[in-house]
This record gives sequence, structure tokens and C-alpha cells, in this order.
Amino acid sequence: MIKLKEWYSKERVAQKKYICPMPSKKSSVKSTRKGTTARIAVSGAGVKPAAGHFSKVKVEVGKVRGAGVTRARGAAGGAAAAGDARAVGGAAAAAGEERRRFTGRLLVRLKPGFSKTVLGQKARTRSLKLVSLQESGSELAKLLEQADGVVFERLGVAVINERATGKVRQLLALRDSPFLSSEPERCLYKQAGARALKNNATATWGIQAINVRNSPYTGKNVKMAVLDTGFDFTHPDFAGRVIHRKSFVSRQAKDREGHGTFCVGIAGGGRKGKAGPRYGVASGAQLYVGKILDDAGEGSDATALAGIEWALEKGCQVISMSFGAAVMPGDGFSEIFEGVAQTAMANNCLLIAATGNESDREEGIVGQVNHPANCPSVMAVAALTESLKVSNYSCAGTRKVKAAAVRSGVRSAGEVNIAAPGDNILSASVGGGHDEESGTSMATPFVAGVAALLWEQYPEAGAGEIWEKLIKGVELIGQPRVDVGAGMVYVR
Repeated sequence: MIKLKEWYSKERVAQKKYICPMPSKKSSVKSTRKGTTARIAVSGAGVKPAAGHFSKVKVEVGKVRGAGVTRARGAAGGAAAAGDARAVGGAAAAAGEERRRFTGRLLVRLKPGFSKTVLGQKARTRSLKLVSLQESGSELAKLLEQADGVVFERLGVAVINERATGKVRQLLALRDSPFLSSEPERCLYKQAGARALKNNATATWGIQAINVRNSPYTGKNVKMAVLDTGFDFTHPDFAGRVIHRKSFVSRQAKDREGHGTFCVGIAGGGRKGKAGPRYGVASGAQLYVGKILDDAGEGSDATALAGIEWALEKGCQVISMSFGAAVMPGDGFSEIFEGVAQTAMANNCLLIAATGNESDREEGIVGQVNHPANCPSVMAVAALTESLKVSNYSCAGTRKVKAAAVRSGVRSAGEVNIAAPGDNILSASVGGGHDEESGTSMATPFVAGVAALLWEQYPEAGAGEIWEKLIKGVELIGQPRVDVGAGMVYVR
């Protein structure tokens, strides 16, 4: 019997949330693995693409990653909260596929400096039972089954189960409400995967392109988190590495899907075997693996938030998030996830997320930047081909941005901030081997790894300064800013 820290009544509500990584596409030179579609349930309006992976997905086999975007404050309606089954993402819509947009749960933003005593008193007036994830020490899934909602104290956010959303809306209407706003929790999906640069005996084409081999830094003493499907902790390329771990969807953080292992390999791996090509960026970083997506690649806003809170508690300076939810035209970013990203930056931590793989540019389809990457304070990463062109599947910003604004590091909602290698990327795979995949999921950990190198070089820098150094250090590649942001991440 689990003892819960209760802030409200004993009424029990059971509800499950899902977050999913993006499916990835294997290189054409290898057998294609069927990319699993990870679905993440995201609540809230106006949220930038969050945890989940973005790997390039072939429309023919139905691999689409959906990064759901929340509507602007107050725009989330009852129909959305109840779950919208409309197709999301340009490529998905074109393929006639349908993905759930919302889980039915609600994300609620708490007033800054909220009092747990006052929150408990207000909750009891509506017979609500809220529990603290931080104080309970229990698994998120169990807490969601046994309570009306779970509070992430450090983030100032609560996740409310579907049958209790009406009571929360009553509290939101009060003049002295402890809540500021609410958003429906979205479902997130992972993404699946011209050669000018090629892998060689010393390094993969991505490592060559970003010039990381010329850096004397390895990310030493920098704490970097990868929130995904977990990791293959027995992989021989990581022998002797201490890797911190925690699962928010099961008992173990072991990766059975493959997406997480692949992304960890790019962000913090080293070489393929003892003498093979280098495929990882920050091999000296302290790795923190948060399993927020289950073995089917599914998760939710709640599991993503739990992973972010855990990473902040551990003092991580970089959080790589290759997952998300597709957005619909007119959707805004999630105010709740934007607030979380600002909290992270205030705690010297940078959130980096994939833009999504909903585009099929060859067919004239260009998808919008996914949630939570569409939040202004989350760095949104697009994918590039070996010819340093924007990848066919990579999502784009919603409007043209002036070069001066991009280069100065001005952050805008729904825009691409930076780009990185994403096509035919080599990295570690489950079972101790290696494989090639494509997608914005693959591009994201390249940027996270470079951020770790910068933090080793500038240990006293704040998150905002590292953001600025990433943007100002890019390599200009002659691609539209709406597609690649400031340019390709580059080690100076």
C-alpha cells in the first residue's frame, strides 16, 4: 500500500497518459527498421514540442511524429480537453492517418510561490485529491491512478485526471484561485528518418560537418540529460561510463525500442568500437537517462514534465528532447511548457527539442514546428542532409524572421532556432550494435552535445549565454532562416 502525500479529498480517479518518441527511418543502404510511433499526451495550450524523439518518417509506411501544440491561454476548449481525434501534421494528413491530439487530462499552471496549505484548502472545497510527485517518492503512473492529479512542485505545474477537470475549472473561475491557466494535455509522437559528406574511417559525416573533432573539449563534468525511451546500459561503447537513470513509465530505464539509445549515442557517445569512426559529440559528459516513453514509444506531457523536474533536481545543464506533438494551423505554444523552460533557464539548464518530421517538401507539404519545440524558450532544432540542405521531412517556422533577430538570439514562438545533421546518421543501437537513422530526433542530440562542450569551456556561463553562443557560432549554409534558423550548429 503506497502512502501518498494528499492535498485534497479521498476521491479516486484513474487515468493514463501517453508520450511517444518519433519513428526513425533507417538509411537506404541498410535494411529499414519499422519505426515505432511514440505518442505523448500533452496538456495545455501554446506548448513547444517536448520530450519524444523526432526521427524522419517515411509517409509510405506511416511513420509520423506528432508534436502537439497547445492553444493560447484560455483558448483550450472542452472539446479539445475531451480528446481530439483529428489528423495532425501535414504528412500525416496527406497519408490519411489519424493521431489522437489530446489525452483527456489537463495541465494546470500554479501561481508563482504558491502555498501548499492554500492549495490543499482550495482543493478540499471541491473534493480534489492532489499529490506531490516530489514528496511521495512513488511512480508517476501509480500516483495518477490513485489521485485526481499530480503536482510538480519545482515546475509549478499540476496534471489533472480527466474526471476531475470540471472541478479544476471551477477553481480556475475563482477570484482567489491558486491556478493561473490550464491546457489540455497533448499526445506526443516520435519521428522516423544527395550525399556530399560521407562517413569515413575516423568520423561520421555529422561529426565532420559540425567540426567537433577540432575541439579540445569533451563535455567533462557537464551534466546532460536525454529524455527518451531509455538506454541499452550494456552497450560496449559505453563500458566503464557511469550513467544515471530513472524511469517514469516502468520499473527500469532499459531501452527496448531503440530510439533513446540512438539519441544518447549522438549526444554523449564516442567511437564505434575501439577503432571505428567517431559518432558521439560529448563523450566526457555525465549522462542522465530519463525514460519518459515506454517500450512502445508512448508517453505524455506528464511523463515529460516528470523527467524535466528530475533532471533539474540532479543539476543537469542540458536536456535533450527528441519527441513532441504535432500542431494545427492557428495553434499557439503551451504557456505551461514555456513557463517550465523559463524555470529551467533560471536554474542554469537549457531545453533542446526536435522541430518534428511532419513535412514532405517534395510533395509541397511543410509542417509547423512541433510542441514543445515551438515554445520561445526551448531551442528548436531542424534536420539537414549530407549536402547541408534542409531535410525533406523537417518542419519549418511559421513566419519569416529577420537575420538580425536570429543572429542576436531573439527567441520567438513557433520558429526554428538552429539546424544539425539529421539524414543517415550513424549511432549506437540496442543489442550492442550500430545503425543509421534519419530525423529531427537525430539532429537534436548534436546540438545538446555541442552545448555540453560550450559549458565545459565556459563553466560560469548561464543558460542564456550558452544559447547565445550556440546561435552566434553557427555555420551559415545558405538555407532559408524559416527552415534552419540561424544556421548549422558548429564548434568554433
